[in-house]
Amino acid sequence: MSAIQQLMAGYGARDPWTWTARESVRAWGGIASSSDGTKLAATASSGQIYTSTDSGVTWTARETSRQWSAIASSSDGTKLAATAFSGQIYTSTNSGVTWTAREAARTWQGIASSSDGTKLAATAFGGQIYTSTDSGVTWTARETARSWRGIASSSDGTKLAAVVSSVGQIYTSTDSGVTWTARETARSWRGIASSSDGTKLAAVVSGGQIYTSTDSGVTWTARETARSWRGIASSSDGTKLAAVVGGGQIYTSTDSGVTWTAQEAARTWQGIASSSDGTKLAAVADSGQIYTGVFS
Repeated sequence: MSAIQQLMAGYGARDPWTWTARESVRAWGGIASSSDGTKLAATASSGQIYTSTDSGVTWTARETSRQWSAIASSSDGTKLAATAFSGQIYTSTNSGVTWTAREAARTWQGIASSSDGTKLAATAFGGQIYTSTDSGVTWTARETARSWRGIASSSDGTKLAAVVSSVGQIYTSTDSGVTWTARETARSWRGIASSSDGTKLAAVVSGGQIYTSTDSGVTWTARETARSWRGIASSSDGTKLAAVVGGGQIYTSTDSGVTWTAQEAARTWQGIASSSDGTKLAAVADSGQIYTGVFS
């Protein structure tokens, strides 16, 4: 039994998570976290990017208002990469203070980063997957055009996993996106998360269940109840997971997705991010606020 599981057993019925509303009400869409959970970056659809260096207590508006769709962070929170739907990819090397436009305008949907921020992978809805090995300066088109949604990366950027909506499959790569293999059954996949080594994966289906894998996506197991899942996050070791429901609650797991516990109130949740150890969470709600959760 892990230390966190022992703590939870000691608490009994008491919820060990404490949640706090942060920032103003906006059309929040995506969020990313540094490994220690102190540096956060969130995107507002048709708004700006907002960053925090104190675990979400205070926030600073960054960049121009765009139709932001996703954001990713390096482990130390200094390198950020964000996608704009029908716009470009934007990267920052100073924790979001300044940004540089990258690649062409596409219907960008998701983005993932290696731990050091040098390897990036982004998905275009109705387009291809694009990868970069120089922190976003140059990009290479990968795989076939599909209704791509979320994408996840191992710490070293070699193992990638991406999901297709509109009744598509999960696709995995073990060579930094050069080649891809179709996995699992066709479903309306929405988001995906990965452990640091890329062996443990967790994916959510909009209007379906959560699915987990312990063999880098070769086989999958259905978890939890069918809900309007929107996003999912994982700790580095893949044991602690957190997923959000649009119009529902936040759900957490400390056993790699076998069992789940409902957290917080029902909101129009859109995305969630986790610290490396899984004890700090940050979630965003559309037409709502940013919420930070601490395990204590």
